[in-house]
Amino acid sequence: MVLPLPLITYSPETSFGFGFSGQYLFRFANDSVSNLSTVGTTFLYTLEKQIIVNPNWDFYFHQNKWRVNGAFVYQKFPENFWGIGNDTKEESEENFTAQYIVFRNRATRQVAKNLHLGLQYRFEYAFNLKTDTSGQLANGSIPGSEGYRASGAGVAAIYDSRDNSMFPFKGWFVVFSNHFYPRWLGSNIEFANFKIDARRYFNPFKSNVIAVQALLSFHADEPPFKMQALLGGVETMRGYYMGRYRDKHWMAAQVEWRFPIWWRFIGAGFYGVGDVTHDFHDLSWSGLKHSIGGGVRFTLDAKERINVRFDAAFGFDGSRGFYFQIGEAF
Repeated sequence: MVLPLPLITYSPETSFGFGFSGQYLFRFANDSVSNLSTVGTTFLYTLEKQIIVNPNWDFYFHQNKWRVNGAFVYQKFPENFWGIGNDTKEESEENFTAQYIVFRNRATRQVAKNLHLGLQYRFEYAFNLKTDTSGQLANGSIPGSEGYRASGAGVAAIYDSRDNSMFPFKGWFVVFSNHFYPRWLGSNIEFANFKIDARRYFNPFKSNVIAVQALLSFHADEPPFKMQALLGGVETMRGYYMGRYRDKHWMAAQVEWRFPIWWRFIGAGFYGVGDVTHDFHDLSWSGLKHSIGGGVRFTLDAKERINVRFDAAFGFDGSRGFYFQIGEAF
């Protein structure tokens, strides 16, 4: 099945974006059990003068025993920076523009029921950084503010018992992932990242879904500021600009109720809580960030459960965001 779509998106990071997404959805020959495989590309131009080109692939084969997925991304991306830490001030906002080339790929194999283990690689190159002359990034004291090259490899462990990868009704999805970025692999900044992403889906009654997610991300040594733990975005802590708060580590949790409205329309309500920190000992309950919101989904393909979603989300500090995307947040 070919899914060519004109693409209209909206998020606080991009404003309105216009482009196209072409996805070829298929299953390999003699394999009717595996999830849908996809290969395609996305081109997006936003009103913030951002350019994103994203060829991508996600292959399932041998009855889901093997999965290979990744992307090659080019971005020219003007964005905002408020500093590092969980208590940065709104008046500290500054603008910067950079170009990025990102390549990532992960290959895993099933080693037990629902459990996959594998290897992964990520390359990220940031160049042509242009910053406010009076801002924090201009003095060169922040790692990566003059550009960086990160080349890292690591392992991934995935437990996936979901009944559907696009819109699950039940099951678990848990990922442990890490990358080491040593100089001998081509990095000019040495650091490491570790991430845990745990999701659980419940189907308490017909066509209703309760989705729960917990995330933890931490770094060893000092990553470039663009690869730090970033709070906000289209998936987690919606309502906050992605990177409104950033630091070495972060933790977050969110819950979402998805319920039928009428025909192909689905409603959703969600709540999230989380924070970034330089040291987990510095986290406090009173300092946690919160987000709340709701939205509507429209089902493009009922059989494969492919939805387009519109969400409105609000942070308790006055942040807010509106999102128009294909696919669920988690």
